Amino acid sequence: MRGADLLRRSLAPSMSLHDIDLDSHFALPRRDYSLILFLGTLYHLKNPYHVLETLAAAGDWCVLSTRVAQLTPRTGAHIETEPLAYLLDRREANDDPTNFWIFSAAGLVRLAERTGWMVAASERAGCTVDSDPVRADRDQRMFVLLRSRTRHPELWVRPMEGWHAVETGWRWTARRFALEVSLPAAQRTSEFALRFTIPEVVLAAGSPVRMTCHSTGKLLGSISCDRAETIEFRGRFPQDTAPGTMLRLDFEVESKFAPQGDARELGVIVPTTEFANTHGIPFRIS
Repeated sequence: MRGADLLRRSLAPSMSLHDIDLDSHFALPRRDYSLILFLGTLYHLKNPYHVLETLAAAGDWCVLSTRVAQLTPRTGAHIETEPLAYLLDRREANDDPTNFWIFSAAGLVRLAERTGWMVAASERAGCTVDSDPVRADRDQRMFVLLRSRTRHPELWVRPMEGWHAVETGWRWTARRFALEVSLPAAQRTSEFALRFTIPEVVLAAGSPVRMTCHSTGKLLGSISCDRAETIEFRGRFPQDTAPGTMLRLDFEVESKFAPQGDARELGVIVPTTEFANTHGIPFRIS
């Protein structure tokens, strides 16, 4: 902190610097923050759950980085896709007794979701194959962009794979594309709709064009189109879907269309909107 204070006085004397024990029941200097940078700190905390929950109540967005692991250090058990954390011994990693929890990638996402955040994006750095919680040459870092669901409990939609670049007011999908949907925390919803366009060139290759949507293997809806038009795909969430749930929707387009002179696989056209919480995708719920 003395070094941080020296930088502050030299480079940004108007900036406030606060020394806070995050392992205590701490209070933040302010009630509201637009962006929180929480880098390389999580695995040094005894109670990361309490800290993340407190930050979710104060900040709109958070950029978080922490060490993650794909394997356990002794048996090599794969934990990448399981929501788990490895508890380090006192000097097991980097001879540093302040290191505590090394999460799997799935564990970090689960922790964020349980503490009032939604994961808007993520990236990995360092050792990307067989990383573990202990060895210096197996150190992997995960960077996540989080949005507070505590402060913004409304619908949130994020495009995943299968989306081509946005053009002027619209974008193509691939034949298989996916959405990550975080439902409002304060209301129960049962249905969803995605607006899309079937252009004439797709139907000219042979009709009808069929689209289906699944989530965790369950069919949520389907539609067949035999004319060029802009319509809505409508589906129903599984009956046990609770408010605030985050789920993945997998869409598949069946058509005979093979574009000439375009190496991309093309499915349907989706118009873009101005709504930031849906990343410009015309998706609605009811």
